[in-house]
Amino acid sequence: MTPAILADLQHRHAEPHRAWHNWARISAMLGMAEEVSHALADRPAFILAVMFHTAVFDRGVPDCAAQSIALLQRHLGRAMPPHMLARAEALIQAVLRQEPPDTEDPGLRADAALLLDLDNAPLGESAERYADYEAAIRHEFAHLPEERYRMGRIAALQMLLWRSRLYLTDRFYLDREKRARRNIEAMLDRLHGD
Repeated sequence: MTPAILADLQHRHAEPHRAWHNWARISAMLGMAEEVSHALADRPAFILAVMFHTAVFDRGVPDCAAQSIALLQRHLGRAMPPHMLARAEALIQAVLRQEPPDTEDPGLRADAALLLDLDNAPLGESAERYADYEAAIRHEFAHLPEERYRMGRIAALQMLLWRSRLYLTDRFYLDREKRARRNIEAMLDRLHGD
């Protein structure tokens, strides 16, 4: 990746409407990815997906993932092998849908599960860090009135609790699942109490 592309990504992630989906988050995800790099089927595609999955981000724009993929293609379409770009695109789509792709490729499914767990890692942080995450998410939805945001957030968090597992990989499940559920339940109590 060239310095110009990296600078463009950092510039995009510094947009003022981003409180959570910023470069600090990308850096944290890259750090976590490094810890589990031995488990990745396609490390370069995985790293590209981390770096580009929120390259275009605005809560008011419905097709940000498609625009992020288009940006990936514009920046790296001629420089990277087509199969690597296709895997990165599939991983970005998995984050958008919040589920691994329907594929016969076990490596792609495993990488997608790990990327989803990295994306959802903040749910299982300490209560204080989780509160910071929730505050940042609220900032990114600043365009919504409080009541509308509250109802939408309650629905989103409740849907998470209905999942049989928040984390798809055993590593994250064992380390974060219980704490994540406690964090979400506590936030739901607060939202219902407001």
